Amino acid sequence: MRIGLLIIAAFWVLPVSSQTLQIMGSDQGFVPFYYGNNLNKGILVEVINEFTIKTDIEADFRPMARKRHAWALEQGLANAVFANPRWMPLPDRMHAVGPVLTWRDRVFAQPERQPDSFDGLKGSICLRRWFVYSDRLERRIGTDLVRHDAYNAQQMLGMFLRKRCDYIVMNEMEFQFFALLAEVDSDRYSTPLIDAEWPVYLGILKTESVLIEAAEAFFATHKVDVEAMLSELPPPDRHISIQPDK
Repeated sequence: MRIGLLIIAAFWVLPVSSQTLQIMGSDQGFVPFYYGNNLNKGILVEVINEFTIKTDIEADFRPMARKRHAWALEQGLANAVFANPRWMPLPDRMHAVGPVLTWRDRVFAQPERQPDSFDGLKGSICLRRWFVYSDRLERRIGTDLVRHDAYNAQQMLGMFLRKRCDYIVMNEMEFQFFALLAEVDSDRYSTPLIDAEWPVYLGILKTESVLIEAAEAFFATHKVDVEAMLSELPPPDRHISIQPDK
């Protein structure tokens, strides 16, 4: 899936005594990494809160349309972004700190359709409309797999749990978080098949030496235990109804 959905840019102002990170994320949110009406919940929100405690660098999250992130960096309104370096805005001007966590898109399958390899994928698959998947998966669509599109992750997971498709591909933390909300055992559906995997870094403009130094020191010792954090995260502001067929 396009890593662009995960991009989070950080705005800064320069008060008398310290810099302040005003962190911009997609206005649509991205569960479970950041979400809520003011992007005040999620894994990366908790990480930045801890960063603030340890470094005394204030931080604030701000929802904004994703297409404006690169513009914000170019205009000097932003100085940082969470992404893989390959997809960072202005990559030549960014210093990558981390990795902070690992992004992993996993194939999930109905319990009776557990595949051993991508060659074993036969039947139907639910995917996100307009998302890009690996070549080895795309090659099977239209021959061995019938594709059903969903507009968002909640709709896709709902289709899967209601057995409208045999497989889905989702970020594994996203699947586990929604499964917790629906009181579903995610292990029943997990497979060893990984469609995409990459490290996520905190990219900071190379001109921001103070922020780079603070971030390097913080993430050198702070390890993000994503799975341990999932069960402690609050639910989204909007009610989500995802229930499997009985």
